[in-house]
Amino acid sequence: MKRILTSILFLLVIMCSYAQTKRYYCEVKGIENEHSGLKIILDFGNQASYNMWGDLSDKLKFVDEKNGKVIKFNSMVDAANYMVEKGWQFQQAYSSTYRGNPIIHWIFYKDAKSIEKAKEGIMTKEEYNKSHK
Repeated sequence: MKRILTSILFLLVIMCSYAQTKRYYCEVKGIENEHSGLKIILDFGNQASYNMWGDLSDKLKFVDEKNGKVIKFNSMVDAANYMVEKGWQFQQAYSSTYRGNPIIHWIFYKDAKSIEKAKEGIMTKEEYNKSHK
C-alpha cells in the first residue's frame, strides 16, 4: 500500500511540474535580398525586430551572451544549429515569397516556464547592453 501511495504521489509531482510549462515558438526566417544576400532573423513574436527589406537595426541583432559580439549566421543550417544548441526543437519548414523574393521559414519550439526561460542564452544587442551597464 505504501508503494502505491508513493507511486501516486510521484506521478502527481511529475504532472504538476509539467503543467507549469508552456510551449513557446520561434520562427527563423531566411530572407534573400539581392543587395545584402541572405539575412537571418529570429522572430519570437513579442516585438517587431526587423524591417523586411532594410537593414536589421543594430540594437536588435543577436549577440553572443558572453561577449556581446554580433552573431552572423552563414546559412539557415547555421541558425538551426544555434537554436538546437540553445535547447529548441525543429518543428516545421516552409517557404514563401514577398515581392518576388524568397523567404525560408523554419519553426522551432521549446517548452519552458516563461518566454524569458525559453530565450535564455539568446539575446539582442540592446538586451546585452542593458544587462551590462
